[in-house]
Order: sequence, then C-alpha cells, then structure tokens
Amino acid sequence: MFNLAELILSGAILAAPAAVGVVAQSSEAGPVWTDAASASVEAPFNSTEALLKANQALNDLSTAKGRFTQIDAAGRFSTGAFYLNRPGRMRFEYDAPVPITLVSDGVMLAIEDRDLETMDQIPLTSTPLNLLLRKNTDLARHANILSVTRRAGLVGILLSDKSEESEGMLELFFDPETYDLRKWESVDATGQRTTVDLTDVEKGMKLSARLFRIEDPEDEDDRRR
Repeated sequence: MFNLAELILSGAILAAPAAVGVVAQSSEAGPVWTDAASASVEAPFNSTEALLKANQALNDLSTAKGRFTQIDAAGRFSTGAFYLNRPGRMRFEYDAPVPITLVSDGVMLAIEDRDLETMDQIPLTSTPLNLLLRKNTDLARHANILSVTRRAGLVGILLSDKSEESEGMLELFFDPETYDLRKWESVDATGQRTTVDLTDVEKGMKLSARLFRIEDPEDEDDRRR
C-alpha cells in the first residue's frame, strides 16, 4: 500500500492543497522570497525573519504528541498518532487498516509492515526527516531554500535536498504567530504530491523510551523459537 520512498517523503510524521498565489523560484543569485498574500495583508512580510523564527521553533521543541492526517498522491486518506522526542526520535503509528509504523531511534529510520511482518531500515541522516529531528536545525544551512511565503494563513518554507541525494521538494507550514509546525507537503521527482496535517498537538510531556525502540519482527520470531 505504501512504498518506502513515499513514507519517507511524506514523513509519515510531521500541507495543504496547491497554493493560491506566487511561489518564488530559486535563481543563480539565491532563493527569491516573496509574500503570496501581500495584496490582502497590511503588515509587510519579512521572509528572513520568518526563516529564523521557524528554525528557533524547531530547535525549542523537545517532546510532542498528537494526531496526523495524510492524503497521498493517489487520494488515499489515512490517519494515525505521532510521538516526537527531539533530537532524533519519532514514531508514527497508522490507524487500521494501514499496517504501517514508522520509528526513528536517533540513528536509523525503520518502517514496519505488520501484515507482511517486514521491517526496512535506512540511516536517518539520509532522509528529509533529519531536517526536523537533528539536534541543531538550520534550514538554510542544511537545505536549499526555494521560497518563503505567507499564504492560506500559514508561513510556508519550500525546501530541496542540498546534497542532491534525494529528488523532489518538501514544504513546511508554520503558524504565523507561534511558528508551531502545522503541516507539510511533499512533491516527488515525478510531481506526485502527499500532504500531512498535524492536529491535537500537545508539547512538553514525558514520553516512554519504548516508543522509539526499533524491534525487528524477525528478531522477535527468533526469540520465540
């Protein structure tokens, strides 16, 4: 139902439909930042300040939990619960009938399929999630900033992989007042779009370390024998 690349790009963790307004494109002189809603907003939009606030909000976040809603490129709708413990650790559990759980222990990212009893693992640093989970987040340093815009009541920061190891784009959407991360949208190299919306978010609680342990189903089978 879900392939590995799709889950990693969507984050299966921490976007909205296609934007109304202009999204700036990058150039040789660097990213062009603009306000897609400037015609209807009195206060000027400071894109540099917005980027700094987004970095600060991500770095100030320690623990969080809540719900997520995902709509993939095929229009499939799924929901689930997420848990976050920065730096490095996160867990996304899809509600039935989707049999997927995605877990990062700070080093590896694991995608478990309970129906198939399989688990795929890759280094966290090789995925877009590393931008959100790393100890010291600096979006401009660790990614190409393609645009910083204000639209649909949120601040959107459009990114691509600076290392060019992964294709496509990821746009993070923040609350314009608190700069809490609200949603994101990923577009892969073929233009397929996945959106993830975070709801019922709580922050600052103590979370069990067990949530972020990677337990391979094959290891469990070996222990039962």
